[in-house]
Amino acid sequence: FSGPGIAINSMSVSSTFCATGSEDGYLRLWPLDFSAVVLEAEHEAPVSSVCISPDSRKVLCTTAAGNLGYLDIQPRAYNTLMRSHEGSVLAFSVEGIWKQMATVSRDNTIRVWDLVSMQQLYDFTAAEETPCAVAFHPTQQILACGFDSGMVRTFSLAASDLLVEHKQHRTVITGLTFSPDGNFMFSSCLQGTLALYSCTAQKSHVLRVLGNVVARDAGSGPDALAVSGDSRLLAFVGPSKYVVTVMEACSLDELLRVDISILDLNGTALDSAVRVCFAPVPRGELLVSTSSNKILVLDAKTGRLVREVSPVHKLSCSSLALSKDGRYLLTAGDKVIKVWDYRMRFDISFQVYIGHSEPVRQVAFTPDQRHVVSVGDAIFLWDFLALPAERSPPAEHTNPFLFTAGSSEKLKDASETPRQTVPLPLLSSPPCLDASSVHQAGCQSVFSESDKEEEAGLAGSSRNGDKDASVLVVESVRNEELIVVRPKARQESSRSPGESANGKSGKETKSPKSRCSVRPDSYRHFTPRFKASVLPQSFLSPPAGSEVLKLKAVIGYNGNGRGNMVWNPDTGFFAYTCGCVIVVEDLHSGSQNHWLGHAEEISTLAVSHDAQVLASASGRRNGDSRCQICIWNVQDGVCTASLFHHETQVQAMAFSRDDRFLVTLGDYSDQTLALWNTYTYELMSSTRISEPVHEVAFSPLSHRELACVGKGAVTFWLLEQQGADVNLKVHRAPAPDVLGPVELTSLCYGADTLLYSGTNSGQICVWDTETNCCFMTWEADEGEIGVLVCGRDRLVSGSNAKRIRLWAVAAVQELRLKGPDASSSSVLLEHEITLDGTIVSAAFDDSLEMGIVGTTAGTLWYINWTESTSIRLISGHKNKVTEACFSPDETHCVTCGEDGSVRIWSLGSMELVVQFQVLNQSCQCLAWKPRPVVAWGAESQHVVAGYSDGTIRVFSISRTEMELKMHPHAVAVTAVAYSADGEMILSGGKDGLVAVSSPRTGMTIRVLADHKGSPITVLQCTRKQYHDFGVEGGELWLATSSDRRVSVWASDWLKDKCE
Repeated sequence: FSGPGIAINSMSVSSTFCATGSEDGYLRLWPLDFSAVVLEAEHEAPVSSVCISPDSRKVLCTTAAGNLGYLDIQPRAYNTLMRSHEGSVLAFSVEGIWKQMATVSRDNTIRVWDLVSMQQLYDFTAAEETPCAVAFHPTQQILACGFDSGMVRTFSLAASDLLVEHKQHRTVITGLTFSPDGNFMFSSCLQGTLALYSCTAQKSHVLRVLGNVVARDAGSGPDALAVSGDSRLLAFVGPSKYVVTVMEACSLDELLRVDISILDLNGTALDSAVRVCFAPVPRGELLVSTSSNKILVLDAKTGRLVREVSPVHKLSCSSLALSKDGRYLLTAGDKVIKVWDYRMRFDISFQVYIGHSEPVRQVAFTPDQRHVVSVGDAIFLWDFLALPAERSPPAEHTNPFLFTAGSSEKLKDASETPRQTVPLPLLSSPPCLDASSVHQAGCQSVFSESDKEEEAGLAGSSRNGDKDASVLVVESVRNEELIVVRPKARQESSRSPGESANGKSGKETKSPKSRCSVRPDSYRHFTPRFKASVLPQSFLSPPAGSEVLKLKAVIGYNGNGRGNMVWNPDTGFFAYTCGCVIVVEDLHSGSQNHWLGHAEEISTLAVSHDAQVLASASGRRNGDSRCQICIWNVQDGVCTASLFHHETQVQAMAFSRDDRFLVTLGDYSDQTLALWNTYTYELMSSTRISEPVHEVAFSPLSHRELACVGKGAVTFWLLEQQGADVNLKVHRAPAPDVLGPVELTSLCYGADTLLYSGTNSGQICVWDTETNCCFMTWEADEGEIGVLVCGRDRLVSGSNAKRIRLWAVAAVQELRLKGPDASSSSVLLEHEITLDGTIVSAAFDDSLEMGIVGTTAGTLWYINWTESTSIRLISGHKNKVTEACFSPDETHCVTCGEDGSVRIWSLGSMELVVQFQVLNQSCQCLAWKPRPVVAWGAESQHVVAGYSDGTIRVFSISRTEMELKMHPHAVAVTAVAYSADGEMILSGGKDGLVAVSSPRTGMTIRVLADHKGSPITVLQCTRKQYHDFGVEGGELWLATSSDRRVSVWASDWLKDKCE
């Protein structure tokens, strides 16, 4: 038989007919004489093999595209049994709701499979790109895919549609994953770039991009990024292959770095990290596979090495995964899969499974832990027969792949009630500016890199008796003569709260400071902003009344403070801090008074109950050995006393109910509680505390009772006074065991004998102050609760989940009689409002119907629960303001900041008129377009701004939109200016280049390199007579650079002259 020239790849013959598979994709059925085609089936790829069934009723065939199917001859029907990738499978992702799996391969396809039927559901093909990473959204039918071009695309599987294309990367995507709560997506590439996306809406958008943070030399792989189970931490190998970095997931602020190469002291070669994986949340561990065939188990909070497993594989471990119950560990390497007992309780704690003919690229458990998926040369789906922890028998050395469900039995000590999982304590903290390129405005660094660093920092501190005495300075104000009081000795108690339960107190004894001053795991704890400048030693303030400059208005609120806003609803007194200034504002008229007494950032405020006295605290001034606490007379704004006692920062302050006492609380480095007499402001008692505490409050029922919250406990204090002597008795009441190792971060007294405390894992505890016992807890939020306010039968909680919630707690008093059996179901959530940042301060009226709330975004909100409204009262830049300038008519001013915003303010009302926000960039400089020669009109009001990515943007104020974006620089823009006629834009870069651009065409018409190598600091333009100075041109402009050079230029832009 002679065919038409089409290659036949396979042939099968039976007693009745012959089947052929050919290169054109056809399966053909012939009679034995090949007279004519009896039946044929077309495939999308060449047929590679055919086989007729023994009964001659069906023909099985395979194709070059990886499909397996059969032709049913009698009904003339074709059925596809299986589809597969043509090339190696590079990565996969499994989701548990719809039981689907997505895979990507070198054949340039993305495929979605049904895990139940094992059938292919979708097939996407990228013609000129290779998909190399894939991830399912945990709660929506959205699939994200990363490509070798650097593109990240998200698809809607429900609509079979492309949602968004992200172009933050320029090379192969090495990591792509969603946070388990579905709020964020992360991606990394081979160049070391890391991107954070918000996924709260269906179409994700970029929040932050960091360069050179993920290791470039760690090799490519599909799972370079790991997110903790509580969605709070992100881990990866970088910035070098020897270092593992842990970041806060929601902000990409660095929390911890661990150098892997120094952990093996006996090794002859530097060990590098390969892959990372988080253990389930309660364990708080991070697993790292290394190039020396080890798995290192690290404490995710401190970076300490918990244990190591060695050797794992003969070659490097290419992928690792831990089961949700924390009992089994999967590793891949040497073309095999190993299943490990995570606790390593046996002589041989692993089992080996073979099947792959090529290296295994990725391995993972399915969400229900009933299967294991591995990919490489093919997709392998393994039955995992070791049941999850809730249903498995006591530990024994069983084969998880051969374990039968029939042998399982119920645990004898299992409880019938569902166990509530306790979240890992929050590892985030609110914004703290840092000088490094990685630490931008975000959360403070919670972790130290080593204990040695902490101990070294303490070694130089001394505490001798003379210098340790508290000093009270009472300043002479106006013509009044006030007394200066210096206590003879500092009164301290050496007892820790745990040792002091018997009520003994020691006033004159001292205890050495705790060796470890590690910042607590609580955002509620204050840390001052990074400060690069100091006041000059020769600085002298002008005499009162003869100042040439007087502060007129302050725009902004310091969201880095803690409890740094006070409001008394009865008197209307309202005050907050901005840097070292206390702003007292009339809420009706908006007028401000400014109390200037601090030289450092104010950490916290406290107002007396009669609203006649305000206390404010800040860090140490130059030359002072102690922090400053100012006491202000509210009526006239005069500082009547300055107290110096705490060594580092003041964390919190509170007045007693009768305003007779003021208690001040030092931060985690100071660990001191001080009690002051508010009549004389003498120090009555000072007590050393063994552990950091976060907040303090006096009981509303007695001026003799107060409470503090700290690590895992509430400390109840009783003040006993006998004449001039004051003793403090203390009782430490630990938090309920069900909460696990938590920090109690906030507190407030409720009705009668109730005390409410919040935790860093989102619970609220209710305490009976008569018995000092916790009788009730409930899950109040997903994040740390840093603010609590109670009034009558309601409770307000604020957290770092940006939420403020109103609870109805009327039934709690009745439940107090039930003790530990009290049910949290009677606590009702009445209202909830989401704000723009972590809640750091709050003040409400007695009925909690209205109040004011402060956030880390630098905003003060007016909250009205009755109307369910939130109104911005005070709003400013979140962090450093980089430049400000006035409009030509001086009715407005414009400011820009490191938060990427450009804001226009009305100078008459000090109100925000319009704001332009650019994400993931810092705005470094700006300029207002000058008044044109023709009549001034609203349409010609424009502002130009320069950004850290080298772009400049022109904004129209009247139309409130960006009109033009240009990219004249390869580095950050450090200075920008309009020409005198407003027809040109001059911009200077960090590299010293000056670009001249036209806002009409968007083109850069000239680049001047006279200052190359030194950042441009100033650009300024003015008009001149055409022939002045012997050069032609109607404009004169100058440029200065940081190397102290100044260049002056004459230009005629219409004639393209610039010299």
